[in-house]
Amino acid sequence: MKRLFLLFVMAIALQSCSEKMNGNNIAGISWVLSEWPGQTMPNTTKKATLAFGADNQVSGKSFCNGFGGTVSINGETIKFNELIGTMMYCEDVGQAEGKYTEGLRNANSFKVVNGKLQLLQDGKLLMVFSKGE
Repeated sequence: MKRLFLLFVMAIALQSCSEKMNGNNIAGISWVLSEWPGQTMPNTTKKATLAFGADNQVSGKSFCNGFGGTVSINGETIKFNELIGTMMYCEDVGQAEGKYTEGLRNANSFKVVNGKLQLLQDGKLLMVFSKGE
């Protein structure tokens, strides 16, 4: 009987360790781009950010310019829609900004691993975000 109880407790503990995928576990957090596989992070103090708001809204900074749009989330599937942004000239990050928003548009799934948000395209890691302040 003690072994059965111990197995039950262990099963519950293991289930609680896995993070369920939905918009609720990424909403209300300011995410900051921390890893960008295959791309060069610009040498600047400007940050690329991402925030998920109410009513499927998404916003952030693409290093220099602000952007907003909508996002559709269903399980692990994610789709950024109607992304529009300001168009200030930012010489030090201009190319990176275009690649950043292109990466958002290309993302079709996400994971939260060790508290970090990963955006993927067909299983390929595009971007990793850490929780901001």
